[in-house]
Amino acid sequence: MKPTIAGVVLAGGQSRRFGRPKAFAEHRGAPFFTWSIAALRPLVDELYIISHPALVDEFRRQTDIPVLLDVERYRGCGPLAGIYTAMEHSRADWMFVLPCDMPYMRQEVVERLASYIDPTFDAIVPLHGGRPEPLVALYHRRLSSMIAELLDAGERRMAALLDRVRVRCLDTKQLSADEEVWRNVNTQDEYGKR
Repeated sequence: MKPTIAGVVLAGGQSRRFGRPKAFAEHRGAPFFTWSIAALRPLVDELYIISHPALVDEFRRQTDIPVLLDVERYRGCGPLAGIYTAMEHSRADWMFVLPCDMPYMRQEVVERLASYIDPTFDAIVPLHGGRPEPLVALYHRRLSSMIAELLDAGERRMAALLDRVRVRCLDTKQLSADEEVWRNVNTQDEYGKR
């Protein structure tokens, strides 16, 4: 049976370095977050946006995709909390996570990454320049309790999760010859160079 996939757009950060909410910055006339949705939508069975509390109303004005806040117990605890929240709301086998600040990501890269799903692994993670891209990755729902344990212990680093699970790593060159798809925008300077 084909595994089910939930698409999860992470938009819970405070965009401190950017100076305003990155999710709503524009690329080619559309907000950043819509590019992540466009890359995920054809592949996934359901979609969620994990939002910072201050952005919920604006997301709901701009999209009909369910907008979730981190579960209260882990609110403000970073991407691990966002992934856990999606797992609590979805019954899908896998969560395909994308950040809201990668407007160059494309559908074919997402599809290629998902084609490597293998139930003997807990996570499917690209390596860019030899380093994991844990926020452009797939996580099996069985990791929910492990993520909760990490968060309960005060651990917020994605690396802490990856160190404890079976990870299938893929060089980004296997997924796309175009380096630009891996660019994220963190500062106004980077935004100006896009």
